[in-house]
Amino acid sequence: MFKKILLALGDSAESQEILTAGLTLAEKLDAEVLLLHVVNPMSSTGFSPLVGGMFPIVNDVAIEQYTKEWHEYELRGIAQLQTYATQAKDRGVRVEVSQNFGNSGSMICEVANNWAADAIVMGRNQKSMLSEIFLGSTSNYVLHHAPCSVMVIQLPAL
Repeated sequence: MFKKILLALGDSAESQEILTAGLTLAEKLDAEVLLLHVVNPMSSTGFSPLVGGMFPIVNDVAIEQYTKEWHEYELRGIAQLQTYATQAKDRGVRVEVSQNFGNSGSMICEVANNWAADAIVMGRNQKSMLSEIFLGSTSNYVLHHAPCSVMVIQLPAL
């Protein structure tokens, strides 16, 4: 039934819980997995090209620093995916990795469709209603737009 399972993994510590749940499912079903990390330009990564507080200044130094930090962020994401892939291989699960750039929800659905996933395993952070209204919910988007079944792992409140 489920032979291709996409595991959508973020930057949070809870990603290990999502990985464990997804790998357990994959082991039980003898499925292969795709470990996906989406680099989202709208996520809070802790850096910005805007320097100067109330009156931001965009200059060559700020842009260079921003570019360097984004590159390091991307490399950390790939390194984490490789660590997760090693865990999957150690458990005997066939695994691929992918890091994509874009809006998390739509990218998860697009990759699931292109890879012909049978299921998506992802987490859900509990946001306040106000946060969800303004920031949206990746899991809610995926539940409504995914081309396949979705298993949502409930994570602790932020």
